[in-house]
Amino acid sequence: MEYAWNESEPACPIKVEQLAKEVKISHLIASLLVQRGVSTFSEAERFFRPKLSHVNDPFLFRQMKEAVDLLNQAIESKKRIRLFGDYDVDGTTAVAIVMNALRSKVDLIDYYIPDRYTEGYGLSEAGVEAAIKDKVDLLITLDCGVRSVEFIQTLVSNNIQVIVCDHHEPGETLPQAIILDPKVPADGYPFEGLSGAGVGMKLLEALFSTNGWPLDELYNQLDLLALSIAADIVPVTDENRVYAFYGLKQVNENPRPAFKKMLTSANRSGTIKLNDLVFGIAPRINAAGRIRSGRTAVACMLNPVHEDLDALIEDIEKDNQTRKSLDQQITEEALTLLANEPNDRCVNVLYSSAWHKGVVGIVASRVIEKYPLPTIILTEHNGVLSGSARTVGNFDIHKALIQCESLLIQFGGHQHAAGLSLHPDNFENFKLKLNELAATYFESNPRTPILTYDATLNFDEIFGGESLYSIPKLVRVLDAFEPHGPGNHKPVFLTQEVYATQSKLLKALHLKLTLTQQSQRVTLNAIGFNMKEKEDLTLAGLSFDVLHTLDINEFNNRSTVQLVLKDLQAS
Repeated sequence: MEYAWNESEPACPIKVEQLAKEVKISHLIASLLVQRGVSTFSEAERFFRPKLSHVNDPFLFRQMKEAVDLLNQAIESKKRIRLFGDYDVDGTTAVAIVMNALRSKVDLIDYYIPDRYTEGYGLSEAGVEAAIKDKVDLLITLDCGVRSVEFIQTLVSNNIQVIVCDHHEPGETLPQAIILDPKVPADGYPFEGLSGAGVGMKLLEALFSTNGWPLDELYNQLDLLALSIAADIVPVTDENRVYAFYGLKQVNENPRPAFKKMLTSANRSGTIKLNDLVFGIAPRINAAGRIRSGRTAVACMLNPVHEDLDALIEDIEKDNQTRKSLDQQITEEALTLLANEPNDRCVNVLYSSAWHKGVVGIVASRVIEKYPLPTIILTEHNGVLSGSARTVGNFDIHKALIQCESLLIQFGGHQHAAGLSLHPDNFENFKLKLNELAATYFESNPRTPILTYDATLNFDEIFGGESLYSIPKLVRVLDAFEPHGPGNHKPVFLTQEVYATQSKLLKALHLKLTLTQQSQRVTLNAIGFNMKEKEDLTLAGLSFDVLHTLDINEFNNRSTVQLVLKDLQAS
């Protein structure tokens, strides 16, 4: 894919100068911090030394007191409590967190994960019928429910009380339930970026503090919350950054057995970062829900450890291999179909009854890498088309689906990703309507995807006169910017006129380089994942520019600076 390169909006020079003096840091670091909303000494202290006391008061949710009172009444009266969680990483981690926190404190508690294929996204008819049949007294939805007005009405009509813990956009009408969702406009909760598991955590914080139960016990689940934050692409700012920081601390210092096994299978070693959860653990947790059942994913995260964890992890690994194979096959088929679509289209919308529903979201992301347009990949089951949507730039895919609501059976999600279903008869009209919405967006937004960088940096500036055989201060300070994610992206640098003294392909896909600059004393290793098509630009004697992040590569008990390339172009 070809990208346009843009430099970030420059930080306010007065704030940069003031912060550099107050914190005694370089102007480069101060500039990066100000770009991320950190401009005072106290803000810098909270950024580099987050504390769990910095998270928001859970009772800032307008209906939190009612939720805690209702949950406590159910616990004291030994009522039957059921958790209903979505089948993805966020939903299954949310269920595992609440189950682990309440298992020893509640007499009757169980959980329900809908089947991706027969029930689809969110609260389902089968799930509602099961709750009625099993005489559930209190249902707590996790990562779903805010748009399930009719299903919740059915539950309430059958004397089942409902607490909704969700983070998706609500519809015009709210369900007849106690609702905890930071995106409900009237709620007023100060941070909209919580994951579904994060909303579940806020309910537990309120419950534990009300009952005088130790929060340390609850915060043993922060590794699960960090995983949900990583996988659901929510902002890694505000309290999410605090939760992710301490969740990663737990993963590194005392990993739960399932995560340890998954990271080993994924060849992730050294200091585990949020990125390792995204690419090492999240695909495996997701694979269980995509290929087998989300209940398998929950089971491996529950305490006490599953009696046959090895067998459970082995099943999940098989699911992940199946997922990879299906992903590759369907992506190839989708790209072949798109090669025959009009070049002036503004969306990629495809369906095939032969495609596996469990991987259409991944395929949508892969398709965008080749054709960077809002993308929807659908399959057919029992006469209904259903699938996943992904987007590009600032095109809000969830708002677009709202505008197509009359053509859809069901949908849910957020700005960057969504799930949906529709009747086959509406497919062409839906595709046409979505294309019109995207065309309007592209009238004022570039079609070429943009890579944004924070600053220009020469190799010698990285070391600043320090030893070339140790990790320089700049890289160590940048490493403390972790955890990274939306709202706190890893700083990206432009380095111009570099030369490759060595260039080779790894696994016929990844570009492995040794780079230098003329009149510079520094030579650095670099890796460009899936950049084989750029190899010709790195031939001996050719000068090129690179966008990159600065990483610490840990290998054979040795740490070195490594560039991870975002893109490269001829100088």
